[in-house]
Amino acid sequence: LVRSSIELVVQVNGKVRGRIQAPANASNEVLEALALDDDNVKRFLEGNNIRKVIVVAGKLVNIVAN
Repeated sequence: LVRSSIELVVQVNGKVRGRIQAPANASNEVLEALALDDDNVKRFLEGNNIRKVIVVAGKLVNIVAN
């Protein structure tokens, strides 16, 4: 059994702010772009500078901002 898509958690400063659906074989750059495009994530990033984006493939995307 092989999955074609996976659900990833998106965190902003260590707190869960959303979930995204992505292809199972998506690259880190694609996962980062999908996370930054999520409406709820955008709301928490307004007025903040993104310092770092950490992608753990198959699990989560963490965005560090201040």
